[in-house]
Amino acid sequence: MGGGMGDMMSPENMNGPMRSGMKLFEHHQLIRREVKELANGVYDVTTSADPTTAALIKAHVVEMYARLDQNRPFLYPMSNSVPQMFAHSHQYQRKLDIRSDGVAVTETSSDPEMVAVIKAHARELDRFAKEGMPAMMRAMM
Repeated sequence: MGGGMGDMMSPENMNGPMRSGMKLFEHHQLIRREVKELANGVYDVTTSADPTTAALIKAHVVEMYARLDQNRPFLYPMSNSVPQMFAHSHQYQRKLDIRSDGVAVTETSSDPEMVAVIKAHARELDRFAKEGMPAMMRAMM
C-alpha cells in the first residue's frame, strides 16, 4: 500500500476515495449519522439534506465497497480501521442500500476481531462527521 504522503496524494487516490473523502470532511456539518450496533457488527445510516453532500456520501461509499470487492487498498493514514478492513475484506459481509439522501449499510462478521474492527470504523466515521478535519488530523498523529 505504500507509505508516503506522495502515495496518499497520487493521482489515482486523489481522483478517487481521497477526493470524495476530503470533500466530505469539508461538508461534515451537513452529514447526519445514525449507528445501531449489532451483536455481529453495525447498521448505520449516513445522510444529508443537502443534495450535493448526499451525492458525495453515495459516491464515496460505492467506491469504497467496489475497492474492497476488487482488493484495491490505498493509503488512508487518517483511519486505523480502513487498512484492517481491506486486509480482511473476505471476513465480513457488506450490504449497501442507496437512499435518496445517502446510504444505509449493514456490516457484519462471525469473527469477533472483525466485529471489533467494524465497530471501530463506525466510531471513526462518527468522529469524522461530527468534527471534520480536526478529527482527521488527530487520527494522523
